[in-house]
Amino acid sequence: MVMWTCSLLKSNARQALSGRYWRSFWVCLVVTLLSGGYTSQKLTYSSEEVYGFLDRMPIATLLILLAASLLVLALAILWSVFFLSPLTVGSCRYFMESRQGDSPFRTLFGIFQRPYLNVVKVQFLTNLKIGVGFLLLVVPGVYWFYCYALVPYLLAENPYLTTTRAMALSKALMYGEKFHLFLLRLSFLGWDLLCVLTLGFGYYFLAPYKNATYAEFYAAMRAKALAQGLSSPQELGGFVRHDASDF
Repeated sequence: MVMWTCSLLKSNARQALSGRYWRSFWVCLVVTLLSGGYTSQKLTYSSEEVYGFLDRMPIATLLILLAASLLVLALAILWSVFFLSPLTVGSCRYFMESRQGDSPFRTLFGIFQRPYLNVVKVQFLTNLKIGVGFLLLVVPGVYWFYCYALVPYLLAENPYLTTTRAMALSKALMYGEKFHLFLLRLSFLGWDLLCVLTLGFGYYFLAPYKNATYAEFYAAMRAKALAQGLSSPQELGGFVRHDASDF
């Protein structure tokens, strides 16, 4: 059994970020901004004001607004499925490569040059199952969220994995580890509270540390997979290093 602790993973993450923090910062910032992570201050209105405004609006205008809202929702879903979801896989690969050496910024988008549609399919079906679990009883959603937490990393290492295999392998690797991953996430609570004091801007600077730590977690689970025969070097072939000068 692979032994690890939160402090060990975080120590390894800090070492992996040494000399690479700012490149990792820009990678995380791009992902966050493309995901709509930055939000401006929102205005709030009372329900009476909203309903009064709608009552005074012509039916035709309401229908146009409804159609526009549905269009925006559809575009947001397509953006998430075909761009943001694969981008998450690209981010996972970047941080796994960074453990071994300098990884170029373009690694973030490299997943779009591989079996892209397979990555889209696997991510979509995995997220769909998790989402349905949250909609039904919440508890299944939380359980599946931790069961399939490693799917993006598995796809980052082997984008040819089928949906069934990626989900099954992630579930096998997370057996006995789900609560440990929860504790690992919880260990960042203090940092998260400090980020709240910065009106959320601190999250941008914390993101590289978090992502590097979760990459260390996957590295530990990957070693577990190979040690226990859950996978093989043919299926999980590792992460290729890039030349340090290649940006």
